[in-house]
Amino acid sequence: MGSAFPASVSFERLQAPFESASDALARFDERLRSSPVAEAFVLRAHFHDACAALWRAGEFVQLEDLVLHDAGTDVRTPTHELVRAHAVLLTRRRIADCEPGWALTTDGLANLRGAGRPHGAAHEPATGSGAMGEAADRELDDEDDETILTGEFAEIDELLARTSRVIERSEPPPLKRDDSGLVYDEDWDEEARLAEWRECLGRTQNLPPLMAASVALDAWEEIEPLQRSAWLGPLLAAALLRSRGKTRHCLTALHSGFRQAKYRRAGRDDFESRLVAFACAIETMAKADSKELDRLTLARELLLRKCKGRRANSRMPQLVDLCLASPVVTVPFAAKELRVSQQAATTMIGELSSNLRELTGRGRYRAWAVV
Repeated sequence: MGSAFPASVSFERLQAPFESASDALARFDERLRSSPVAEAFVLRAHFHDACAALWRAGEFVQLEDLVLHDAGTDVRTPTHELVRAHAVLLTRRRIADCEPGWALTTDGLANLRGAGRPHGAAHEPATGSGAMGEAADRELDDEDDETILTGEFAEIDELLARTSRVIERSEPPPLKRDDSGLVYDEDWDEEARLAEWRECLGRTQNLPPLMAASVALDAWEEIEPLQRSAWLGPLLAAALLRSRGKTRHCLTALHSGFRQAKYRRAGRDDFESRLVAFACAIETMAKADSKELDRLTLARELLLRKCKGRRANSRMPQLVDLCLASPVVTVPFAAKELRVSQQAATTMIGELSSNLRELTGRGRYRAWAVV
């Protein structure tokens, strides 16, 4: 344990805040395991954490704009900050959808920073290849032996399979970036800095999960491996908590935790103070997320009461799930997701309006959120 900490660190000072934060995070993760709104909470947490990541970088992104941009129903031209927030959102989803330890591997980190093969490119068959060949074979087996085109289909299947193998073996061209010095600092060696950070990460193997994540995040912010994606550090720390089994049912929203906490990082803070601040942010986030889980659970019960007595093919339950999963719902967004007309979406939202809050106060181009 001493190799990961300076000799001057007082573990007595760290013990109480980290135990409290660890207990709060464990209780919340267990509650999320059995909650009926767990999936909705996770989807909403991605949006909130993406906005908080830009907030920590000094930018302000409206949650409503991010939701509509992600759904492809923008009401205005996306700003640069909105595009960056959407990149954070996609990265969070990518880490959450992969194996717990994938983001911390060499290949995973290379993919997240855009320096490697796109995730899954080597494993996804090309459209119309192996899967189509197998499906075609099964269909042909079910047909009579007198099928005339069996030979032609076999030739096509063989050609598709051969083409698929060639595509899977091909390497994509390396990504190029502007090395003129106008965008990236020529003296900023990302590979060396990442190697230094991974060395710090390796020294946390014997630490408890929460303390290991705090040390890894502090090292990330001190070393600053990446010039353009500083927000990736808290996501990797959350992935570390998930890979060590501390959180099993969600990707911890560390950006949101730091936004809600009172602590603001300053260069004069010592190592102990930064670790204590991390533990306080985790505890604050866990308590706030528990309250949000209670709010969503109550909202779900109230909204489902509106669905009683309806037809079996009614889209109202799907609208309820959409309202819970998305922080903001508009008529075009609901119509697109539910595949109904905008008039039908307006009618259904009107029936749920007693449990939804209208955000704009306008008569047109309105948006709703769960109360």
